[in-house]
Amino acid sequence: MAKVKDSLRIIEQALNTFRAEEMFLSFNGGKDCTVLLDLIHNSNLKDAKRIKCIYVRPRKPFDEIEEFVELCRDHYGITISTIDGGIKAALELICKQDQQIKACIMGSRRSDPYCERLASFQQTDPGWPELMRINPLLEWTCEDIWSYIRDNNVPYCSLYDRGYTSIGDQSNTIPNPHLKVEMANGDVTYLPAFNLRDADKYERAGRL
Repeated sequence: MAKVKDSLRIIEQALNTFRAEEMFLSFNGGKDCTVLLDLIHNSNLKDAKRIKCIYVRPRKPFDEIEEFVELCRDHYGITISTIDGGIKAALELICKQDQQIKACIMGSRRSDPYCERLASFQQTDPGWPELMRINPLLEWTCEDIWSYIRDNNVPYCSLYDRGYTSIGDQSNTIPNPHLKVEMANGDVTYLPAFNLRDADKYERAGRL
């Protein structure tokens, strides 16, 4: 897959620019950063496995996300640190606790809000902690993400099998209405996330 090669090239460029100890993967248990975690830990890139992984826990996390973070710790045999709070406050705390941090690897894609003009390497905006944002998945589509996950048997959060397509926390996330199925007996169920059509357009329809 050409996009996998491109993403690995960006990660390699990051490792040539920063020491592994100067970077971290921003992880929230979602599908995009899960792909990044898998790419990093199954690559042959020198020092890639030494990149820190930090779980930025939202205020009201789903139990399923918490369980999935534990699963990832075991599956990849890694340490995943946890920081609570919103992303900006979390980044501030991360930089305060580890002053050698210079860059953050993120699972942003072009179809995400405010990411239309994002570059693969882009400094944080004024008022944010001073970090280089590294975006290896920028040109991936939602379909690309699910193809990689399913083709490579990558573990993912069970919420995606119950109709969730973009997961925040319990206060702002519901199953995607475009995956809703009404049964003959009146019951309602939801198709798995990878069944969503026009996913880049409707992926966030379940976010409140």
